[in-house]
Amino acid sequence: MFRIPVVAAAVVLFAFAALDANAQFPSKPIRFVVPYSPGGALDAALRLVGEHMSNAIGQPVLLEHKPGAATTIAAAAVAQAPADGHTVFVNATSFVTNSLLMSKLPYDPAKDFVPVTLAQSNAHVLVVPPTLGARTFREFLSLARAGGSRMSYASVGNGSSSHLAFELLKKAYGFEMVHVPYKGAPQGALEVAGGQVHAMLIDLPVVSAQIKGGKLAGLAVAAERRNGALPDTPTFQEAGGTPYLSRSWFGILARSGTPDDALRVLHQEIVRAYQRPEVRDRLAALGTDVIASTPAEFAAFMKSETDRFAEAIRISGTRLE
Repeated sequence: MFRIPVVAAAVVLFAFAALDANAQFPSKPIRFVVPYSPGGALDAALRLVGEHMSNAIGQPVLLEHKPGAATTIAAAAVAQAPADGHTVFVNATSFVTNSLLMSKLPYDPAKDFVPVTLAQSNAHVLVVPPTLGARTFREFLSLARAGGSRMSYASVGNGSSSHLAFELLKKAYGFEMVHVPYKGAPQGALEVAGGQVHAMLIDLPVVSAQIKGGKLAGLAVAAERRNGALPDTPTFQEAGGTPYLSRSWFGILARSGTPDDALRVLHQEIVRAYQRPEVRDRLAALGTDVIASTPAEFAAFMKSETDRFAEAIRISGTRLE
């Protein structure tokens, strides 16, 4: 299983020179191209980060949403933008899995992009209907192993992190369930709450309120420790005796060929914004972890994610085209 690197703010900021007031970058607004529809926890975090960045660099930081085609529309738009650092891509698990799931992409993920930082992540939490009769993960395992193909799990789509992570969970704990893909996390969570499907691995911030309100039963968090937003929900190791780690994550990529000075400014100001106490505290309250890694750490992390999900794709036989 993977381990996300946590980088101390002092270490990261020491590595780069302070922003030069006379620097030519940025000379115009910076666009964060987001591969999802507007709204949700990611937008809230990016707006907060963008506000602090804008104050530091003297230019607006804008969110531009380009959803669709398993995030390839947004990625292709950035790959075709000028390599000047003013347009960056907010990437996630799909960026590393699309090359495994699709026979042809409208960009080259290895050649068209360079890493800036692994910005934030959300631990997955296993949720089930309160009416399922499973109050603990061990009780869920008993039902799942006995139910087999009579039970189903939801995801936010074929090849998504919630889909592939559940395939790895099935392998790790030895049970079978039928996959039911949905168009988004809220729809999947609603179907689980209503009992139409029996389980889901989903971003913790998306369902923390429903778990606290009793509309969903949160059985285990796929992290090394409990999450402050759901302090009463155990980790998989606490609940089942075996560690299981899984999460969605969001990072920043720039176009290949972007000048080094622009990359340094982007990294410095994005990390500074994420490391501000008010930003960290706001995201922590939602259940989101701030990472703010170095570019090299982000590159290594994406490689580890590619290897991890290649196994899930092999197991499930998933293809997107």
